[in-house]
Amino acid sequence: MKTEYNKDDIHKDIGKSKYRVRQQYVSWVEYDVVANSKEEAQEAVLEQGGIERIQYREGFHNGNEVEVYAQDWNTDYSAELYETNKIAECIPYEDSDSIDYGDYNWSTDDYEWKNAEEETA
Repeated sequence: MKTEYNKDDIHKDIGKSKYRVRQQYVSWVEYDVVANSKEEAQEAVLEQGGIERIQYREGFHNGNEVEVYAQDWNTDYSAELYETNKIAECIPYEDSDSIDYGDYNWSTDDYEWKNAEEETA
């Protein structure tokens, strides 16, 4: 015959189960880079960009700890490694009388761009 102790004071977790829940997150970032070419912009991001730290939250639910058991981070290999699109070009200020190469404007209008580039992506 088994002896039962503290049957009147049952621990709050008795009867519960512990689950390991995997939640996936997708993260992406776009950088604005001033460069002479698409390749130079990609090189700048490769050298200076990236993920420094991913920090997951932990806490308590109904008095029980919710804690990170494992983590991993991988590039999304199903997508292109780099998607690079030109968004602006620095052009000299131009009015009806002159072009001022000492003054500039970041133009987002591709009709104003002076440097023709092949289709980016």
